[in-house]
Amino acid sequence: MHATSPRSTCLEKALLAVGVVFVAWLLACVTADRKDEPADDAFITYVYARNLAEGNGLRYNASDAEPTSGASSLSHVVLCAVAIDLGLDPLAFTRALGIALLLAIGLGFGLVGASIARAPPTAGCLAGLAVTLLVGLLPETALHLASGMDTLLFTAVHAGVAAWAALVVASEERSLGTVRTLTGFLALALAPLTRPEGGLLALAYLATIVFLGRERLGWSGSLRRVLPLALALLALLAALALWRWSYFGHVLSSAYYVKVSNGIFGSRGSLLPGASATARFALQRLLPGGLVVLAFAAAVRAPTEAVRRGFWLLIPATIVVFAYARAIHEMAAGFRYEYPLIAPFFGAAVVALCWLRRLSLAHFATTLACGSVALPLLASSPHTGLERWLAHPRSIAISWWPEHRPSNALARLGLDLGETALGQDATILLSGAGQVPWFSRLRAIDWIGLNYEPASGREPLSVRELWEHLDSLQPDLAFSILPSAAPGSTSAEEDPNFNCEHVRRTRRGRGSALFEHWDPARVDESFWREMVWLRESCEFAASYRLGDAWGEPWWVLVYVRKDSPHRALLAECFARSRRSDGPDEDLSAAFPVPPRRK
Repeated sequence: MHATSPRSTCLEKALLAVGVVFVAWLLACVTADRKDEPADDAFITYVYARNLAEGNGLRYNASDAEPTSGASSLSHVVLCAVAIDLGLDPLAFTRALGIALLLAIGLGFGLVGASIARAPPTAGCLAGLAVTLLVGLLPETALHLASGMDTLLFTAVHAGVAAWAALVVASEERSLGTVRTLTGFLALALAPLTRPEGGLLALAYLATIVFLGRERLGWSGSLRRVLPLALALLALLAALALWRWSYFGHVLSSAYYVKVSNGIFGSRGSLLPGASATARFALQRLLPGGLVVLAFAAAVRAPTEAVRRGFWLLIPATIVVFAYARAIHEMAAGFRYEYPLIAPFFGAAVVALCWLRRLSLAHFATTLACGSVALPLLASSPHTGLERWLAHPRSIAISWWPEHRPSNALARLGLDLGETALGQDATILLSGAGQVPWFSRLRAIDWIGLNYEPASGREPLSVRELWEHLDSLQPDLAFSILPSAAPGSTSAEEDPNFNCEHVRRTRRGRGSALFEHWDPARVDESFWREMVWLRESCEFAASYRLGDAWGEPWWVLVYVRKDSPHRALLAECFARSRRSDGPDEDLSAAFPVPPRRK
């Protein structure tokens, strides 16, 4: 074992101080490079948070008579509501929070690893910071930093649960003690409050602790040690379910969890619609992570018992990862669902580095230098943004703070509609339920049903009944990625727009796994009814080019209802818009009968 000298300890403290600043700066630059790529779903959370901050409760529309539950994370909504109440932009706040949480995960795991391996705390924090740097350079981390979603929040909560579980498993004490019990309850309680599947994750960790503790304490002793925590957690889960049922009218609060067997759009019959994404994550992240941890453990000659227990603590995350195979991974880029489950693998690597620090200071320093400096540079593209970041270190790092409005089509449409000041007096029918409602403040009806209960698919409804109901709401305008049906066409089979290649790609999914896994006949019927409704009830108003994804341009197409009392004001809004495509945008290349007919 290498003795720690005062000189080496001072050097490690200096490196840690510099390292924290550098990694925070690097993560800020990574965020800046993707600042124009927020997730539209993040703005759903911000809409809920704004309504909560303004005293309207958990509602998608401030004017809704009943609460709605389209936000995936209650904790995320509450934190964003606090930020909005303080006058902060929620997107910038969420991004800053993501950076802070990644740093906290690294430093927290460093302290836990140092405690388990009996290494200096400063060295443990250096190890955690090095792993944070590597995780921060993953492409999906950049996406989650910029997206504004709750992904990194759930990652941090999971890391807290995993770190607490590791300390409990490493302890020889027969009782957890008051402090460890309270901190454990806080970590475990935050899991289901941050994501509904967090409850399963928390229970799986408690079961693992009981299983591992039976060797020293026996089954009864091991169970007694965590029984108060288990009972408190079960009581919390029951109370949370009761609150959801009494407040929203159902236990599964988010409509994401009823998309597999939808009462309106049915299913293609796939038992595991998310299996492909889950398998990719397991092969690309979990398996390599496990092999790295195993290799480290062998190299540092960690005690066999510690290694075995450490691998058991990877089981809860793995269980939840594979549970996601049952969910439709709708708009889930960057392993949005699975990503938080990488946390204990992150922690295991930090613990292994702490064992290495205890074994050899020279090997520890060499490994950190290779892992946090040499390997990232070797793996980076010659055209990386690092040179540009170093040339403008401050301006780039804060280019998204304190506010940065995205320039995508949905944001531009929302900003245009916001200038009408119609607010909740006007209703828009839509599918992209985030940025347009956020920037416009219009009352929004989400026909996919994430934020509109009658369309959620919880209760059976025919597609015809769905569109009759939506028409009865008399929305003042709608946006769609579909053209209106061609004049004179009476069926989908004979309609040239419905059968053009552009619409065929939309019918096959075009970025949304929902349409890929729903019954295609019902999806086609819904699209056709939407196109007919647009032709019969609305007139084309504007287009906003989304870009050239999937090898071709596509657009947000905006239609105003012919008998809307706000028709003139909305028409004036689009006529004077400098954010829309303008009258010269050629839609005829995509649609045989373009919505804008000259």
